[in-house]
Amino acid sequence: MMKRNIVQFGCAFTATVALAAVSASAQQTSSGGKPVIAGESAGDHPMRLAMASQDKNAKPATTTKSEKTTVRTETKTVATEDYKEVSDFFNIREANSNVVQGEWELEFEGGWATGAGRDDGWLGASLKYGITNDLHIALELLPAEIGNGGEHGAGDTSIILFQQLTHEKDHWAALGTWAEMRIPSGDQSSGVDGAWHMTLTKTLAPCWRMNWDGYVMTANGDRGSDHGEDRRPFQYGLGPGFDYSFSDDTIGILNYLHRTSDDRGESNQNIVEVGVAHRLTPNQWVKAAVDFDVDWRDNQDHVGAKLLWSYSF
Repeated sequence: MMKRNIVQFGCAFTATVALAAVSASAQQTSSGGKPVIAGESAGDHPMRLAMASQDKNAKPATTTKSEKTTVRTETKTVATEDYKEVSDFFNIREANSNVVQGEWELEFEGGWATGAGRDDGWLGASLKYGITNDLHIALELLPAEIGNGGEHGAGDTSIILFQQLTHEKDHWAALGTWAEMRIPSGDQSSGVDGAWHMTLTKTLAPCWRMNWDGYVMTANGDRGSDHGEDRRPFQYGLGPGFDYSFSDDTIGILNYLHRTSDDRGESNQNIVEVGVAHRLTPNQWVKAAVDFDVDWRDNQDHVGAKLLWSYSF
């Protein structure tokens, strides 16, 4: 009897185990072959089914974050490039200021002239400083003759104040004014000279410009020579000039100047000047010019040549 009961219990246990195995197999099939974790059902996690159906080699989706970058632009005002190096080294200068605010310019020049029965050589120097982009001041060591010990006046200086009034724009020309005062600081010099200039510059065509300069001067005393009493007390000069830009580094100049003579009783002078300015480096220029006296009178210089080197810093 006990044996029969043991056999019946074994059969019932075997049937129960088989039924449980069949149920587990059915659940594996419904979940794509992946067993479900105990306590969870596939219906509770639909994303599990979607991920299970993807290819095993597929890369996971990435999220791209878009960032907006704001660029801030600052505008800086710089000096214009109107100035073409046609300075007061030439008989007719341009109306644009030589230097910008805070800029220095050092110049050395020399020259030679012949006529009136003699040949003369001379040397000079100047230093300019830009107070603003349109206003500069200059201190000049006036040309002193070399090789002539009897000529006094070496060491005279002058102060120049230049103000640009307008810039060239559309139909308007550039306009500048400048004043010069000679200081009798040289050997046996006397009196103070004063000159006032008005200068105009206008572009005529690409690369071509016209410059116009006129001045009046009061002459008092002299630079140490023996003809101070014969010096004309009121003097003036005016004339046009043209410059052509062969390139950004080379400018050709042609000027004409009509001016009173320095002494009483002498005829006015008419001078034609041919010159050139060439850039050596970004802050170095060399300038040269030749002057011709059209009248060719015996008591005046007939031909003169001059050379200048400038350095800006």
